[in-house]
This record gives sequence, C-alpha cells and structure tokens, in this order.
Amino acid sequence: MFDVNFKFLIISVLITAGNTLSNFDTDWWKHTILYEIYIPSFKDSNGDGIGDIKGITKKLDHFVDLGIETVYISSFFRSPMRDLGFDIYDYVDIDPIFGTMEDFDELMSGMKRRGLKLISDFVINHSSDEHSWFKKSIDRINPYTDFYVWADPKGIDNDGKPIPPNNWLSIFEGCGWEWNEKRGQFYFHQFAVGEPDFNLRSVELKKEIKKIMKFWMDRGVAGFRLDATKHFIEDEQLRDEPLSNPNKKEVTLYKDLKHIYTTDLPESYEFIHELRDFVDQYSMGRKQEYEKILVAEAYTSRTNTMAYYGSEDHTVANFPFNFAFVQLNSFLNAESYNNLISQWLKNMPKGATPNWMAENHDNFRIGTRLCEEYMDIVTITIMMLPGVACVYYGQEIGMTNSHVRKDQRKDENNDGATGASRDGERLPMQWDDTMNSGFTSRYKSWLPVHPNYWKTNVERQKSEKVSRYNSFKELSQIRKRKTMKSGDFKSYIVSEWVYTFTRSYNKHETYITVLNLGTEIELIDLHDVISDLPSNLEVVVASVNAGYVKGDQIRSIPKFPKIFSMRPLSAIVLSTKVQTESPKFGTQLIDPRISTSS
Repeated sequence: MFDVNFKFLIISVLITAGNTLSNFDTDWWKHTILYEIYIPSFKDSNGDGIGDIKGITKKLDHFVDLGIETVYISSFFRSPMRDLGFDIYDYVDIDPIFGTMEDFDELMSGMKRRGLKLISDFVINHSSDEHSWFKKSIDRINPYTDFYVWADPKGIDNDGKPIPPNNWLSIFEGCGWEWNEKRGQFYFHQFAVGEPDFNLRSVELKKEIKKIMKFWMDRGVAGFRLDATKHFIEDEQLRDEPLSNPNKKEVTLYKDLKHIYTTDLPESYEFIHELRDFVDQYSMGRKQEYEKILVAEAYTSRTNTMAYYGSEDHTVANFPFNFAFVQLNSFLNAESYNNLISQWLKNMPKGATPNWMAENHDNFRIGTRLCEEYMDIVTITIMMLPGVACVYYGQEIGMTNSHVRKDQRKDENNDGATGASRDGERLPMQWDDTMNSGFTSRYKSWLPVHPNYWKTNVERQKSEKVSRYNSFKELSQIRKRKTMKSGDFKSYIVSEWVYTFTRSYNKHETYITVLNLGTEIELIDLHDVISDLPSNLEVVVASVNAGYVKGDQIRSIPKFPKIFSMRPLSAIVLSTKVQTESPKFGTQLIDPRISTSS
C-alpha cells in the first residue's frame, strides 16, 4: 500500500492566496443526511411500473417532512439497460425510462424551492459499448482512439484465435478481455462485456469528463458520487496478476487473483484529485453558491479507503463511503461495536469528516442481514454519530429484503455462483397500504413489492405514536442542533453488551445514546462510566421495541439495583435538557420484572 502524503504521482499546484472556498458554504455537507434513491424503485409517476424522475419530484415533501437535506440518486443517463443503467451511452441526457431533461429541471427547481440538494451518480470507470466514443475508438478516430483500454493479443492459439494479453478477470466472472475483430485488438472490461473500461490516463478523455460534470453542475447538481473508484486505472504494463492460491492451477473466479494491477492504483487517487480540483475551481467561480462535492465509492481495505480523503494540502474526494456497517453481518458486543466506530475515527486524516452507512443498493438491508430489532440500533447509531449520515430509501420505515423468484429477477450480472442477486434490497418503496403500496398504478411493478407493505409503509407509520418513521424525524431534528454539528464524541463500554456514546458541546445539551446489543434485559447504571450526569435525563428518541417514548425521564441518581433497564436489542437517546416540569418516568426504571405495558 502507499502513503497518501508522499507517493501520489503528481503534486498539485496549490490554490493561490485569496482564491479559496472561504466565500462559500463549505460546511453544509459535513453534517448532512445523505438519502440514497434507487430511481426505478422509489416512485412511478406514469404507470409503467418503473420509478422515474417525476416520481421523485412528487415526493419532495417527504424529504422535507423527514428532515432530509441531501438526496443522492442512482444513474439516470441514457443506457441500453443491460446493467440496469450503469452501462451509459450518453452522459448528458436522461434515459427515457426515467423521463426527460425537462423532468430533471423540474426536479431541480422543486428541490431548490425546498432547500434540498442533489448528488448525482457518476459512472466513469466504463461506458456502454453502444457509446459513440467506443464506436469511434474501434475505428481509431482521434481523439477517441485511446479513450478505452485496448491491447494487442499475446499470440494466437492452436485454433487460430487471439490470446488475451494477460490473465485479468472480470468482476462478473470470466476473462476481462473481449476481442474486437474490426479494431484487431482486445478491450478490457472489469464489469460486463458490454461495459468497456475507459482509459482514464487519456488527457482528452478527462477533458470530456469535466465537460460532463460542468453540464450537470450548471443544472444545479451539488456533487457526484463516483462509482467503483478503486477500478479506475489499470497497470500500464499489463502485468499478470498473482494467484491468490499459488497451488490452484485453474483460474476461473475473480477471487482466484490478487488484483494488485487492476484496483487501488495510486493513479486512480490522483485522477480523483484532479476532478476535485476542477469541482473546487467551479465552485469558486460562483460565489453565490455552495461548495460542490465528490463522494468516492470503493469496497477496499481501510487503508486504501482512507486514502480517498487525501491530505490537507492534497485533497482527493470530500469523503469515501464508510462500509463498516454495510458489511456488518453478525451481532457485536459493546467492545466490538465500539471498535467498529473508533477505527474509522482514529484512522481518518486530520480535518476529515466521517460518514456512516448501514444499507445501500448493493447489499442486503440490515434487518435482513441480522434482525429487524438490530436495524433500529444501527439507524439510531449512524444518525447520532458525528459527520454525514448516509441512509437508503425505506430505511426510515425499516424496509427489509424479500424473496425475489428467479423469473422476477432483473439483476442478471450480480447473480454469480452464489445466486445472491441484489434485487431483494431494490424492492419498490412502501408508501401506503393500497395496491403495490402506492408505488405504481400498474398491476405489476418492475420488481415485486414486499409482502409486508400492508403494515410497513410510510402513511401507517406517520400516524403511529411509536414508529420508525417518527423516530427518524426526531433524529433528523436533533442533528440540526449545535451539539450535533459542533460537539465532541466520547464512547463508553458500560458492560459486555451495553454500549453508549455522548455528544456534548459547551453549555448546550448533551445527548447520550445507549444501546443494548445483547439478547437479554440489561440493568444499567450510567454513573459507572459517566460521573457528571444531572439527576434526571429525558428520552428524546427510542427504538420501537424500547418500552420508552419521547418525554419519559430516567433517574440519574444510582438506586439499587441499577438506574434503569433496557429491553434486548433496544436503543434510546437521552438528553440532559429536561423539557417537562413534572417528571414522567419511563416504564422500565428499576425492576425489569414489573409489567411494562403502556
């Protein structure tokens, strides 16, 4: 691995004094909630069974009600849709499945009126093989000749067929090289055959990419999520990658190789730095606006992930997605849970902003990976931690995966040998208890609606006193307070299964998040670890299974046997600022054997 401070290939020219981002709002993203929308599954506006841009526009007040500030939407560019929109053939137009450019402009106008910001997906590791650039590259028409990764064959086999230049493989399995008869060379594809990899060393290609970015920023986009960043640039010498197991003779699976020449190359980070510099310069040219941002997506080691931050004098992305909770697949005790959080905070470069994510469009939802009770624990955690909270559509109501039959599947590429399709986490948003949960007026939606939509939906949870939706709203409001934006973070291991952390700031209220990560009732004395608590603490947020509601008070003066009890796999957020004059103590304060019905 490399040291981000010393081994970048190019040293950037520092921005001259006075020409900085100081005139802009450079803090808006550092404590925002970033809400991911998978467009085909969010809201269908025209009855074709597929979500679209107008559908998002119709639901903008949903974000206002939830307290969401920033929305990130999946790829919506023109595409043959062989890889569900991640195979793009026109980066400056909307795919008709999702609408028109007029629809997009209407969306941006509606968001601006509501004070919302939009982050766009940006897939630039590869394009579709139907892109005009690729067709011109096949014909060796300049400047497109070198826009893609081309290579001569290593030789000819006994059947007279060209031999690929090396042993590189595709993530979707099989050889990563595809022969093109017309050009007389192989092209490289890290993903599907129809997705040729860009040659991101090409100066002319980088100019075109920046033009595309400017096009969308001119239309109001607040930044970009860079897809698959660890795959951006490959080894120029096209060296064979070493075997993961030297004793295995046949190499057939992607995991059979150590991908040291096709992933995490220093040049990839440097390319993102170049894009960051371009975006920063764009922002400085529009002093009435705010800083535009870049977010990196890379499933890689912690060391490589941290490198996407760059350093104070050599920035790369504004932040890389933190997949620690996304990859959480087992129950953790307090010490392990603390390590999951502290390792990110300790390894960040100086001045960097943390971020936290539990679900996304590529992984099972956390209620499916673990259990439904655990989803509340993790959602409350990521909302109360410092930095950016990244949430996935439906997380606010506790959506889970559902079985998708083989005849219903849409995700052909990620089926793989395990059959682990990504369709289950991409089911339609559950808005109400009407047909197809209010997602579409069509008899059948593009993916089946989860069978539990009749009870798990937005409208029902809005009306319930205790619901995940309303808890999420409370968390969103808390995040807007000074303590959460500027406060410190301290963590405590109360017992083997009880974990707590505080957010404090000067004379403002302190928030104490308490998690029972175990499967038994826990009796808790916070004074064991936090000595300077006031006599009473007030519940401001509770998981749906906690047995507490907003406004309940917890005595902070130690009593036998402990101060209060917590149900298994539950979470509460306490505040030192008690709002009610007459104490209304919670239902589980001293003895967990007492009935807790409310």
